[in-house]
Amino acid sequence: MSIIQAWLRLMRLGNAPTALSSIAGAWALYGGESSEVACVGLAIVAAYVGGMLLNDVFDLSFDLEHHPQRPLPQELVPRSQVILAAIFCGILCLGLAWNLAQTEAVILLTAIVLYSWCHKSSVWLAALLLGTCRGMAVLVAAAMLGDGASGISTPIVLTLTLAHGAAGAAITMAASQEHRQRPGPGGLVPLTRLLPLGTFILLDPPGTALMDWIADPGLLAMLGWLVWEFACERKRRSDQPGQAVGAWIAGFSAVDLVVASLVLHVPSMALATICFVLSRLLQRFLPAT
Repeated sequence: MSIIQAWLRLMRLGNAPTALSSIAGAWALYGGESSEVACVGLAIVAAYVGGMLLNDVFDLSFDLEHHPQRPLPQELVPRSQVILAAIFCGILCLGLAWNLAQTEAVILLTAIVLYSWCHKSSVWLAALLLGTCRGMAVLVAAAMLGDGASGISTPIVLTLTLAHGAAGAAITMAASQEHRQRPGPGGLVPLTRLLPLGTFILLDPPGTALMDWIADPGLLAMLGWLVWEFACERKRRSDQPGQAVGAWIAGFSAVDLVVASLVLHVPSMALATICFVLSRLLQRFLPAT
């Protein structure tokens, strides 16, 4: 493994596009100049990368025994460099978010540090903290693009926050069983995503006529997402059930596509689609977990 490959594995780059796509909902709602959207995306990805680096820093003693093939146990990258890189990522996130989303960014980074520190001690605590990280990423993006705290209070932002937060917790619970048995239970991850999305659609239906429902881009995107969730379930039941975890993680971008389609904002729809495809491609070369 080269040094570059070691850093890419430490950053879990295969999942990074799913962090980037979490800005799609806020972008669809509030728009923004290309430079503004790029800054929001950079802030979220920096927080994600910093969190992944901290994960390995705190897990070093565990990995020495259970995962000696990881970059830090192999001493391919100095631990001090990884710590410095994680700190830089946190500072970058705070610096980009400070004017409009300082509170949300501080909560996000605090949850990231606590998750990296505590996630081996309790599955339930890890699920709560990881769900907080995923949900807060949506709120940071909404605050940055929606001019502060007012940007986080819209129904669609709160829906996406709940969907990502609940799914993040559910995936953490399922992934904790990845190496012992089939990750699961089956249906848990799609259910946590379906409940907030379905509730939002029922409260704000696309129309009264059947054709309004059939032709609605958001509902078509939701149908595609449900097909993907069935594919994830097949992976969970296959001879390599651990693959379902990476597929569920890629599903974050699929949910972002649903929300962007409900608003019918083509650029954010394209972003979510690209992030979904890119995540699945990168996961072929870089492990999702």
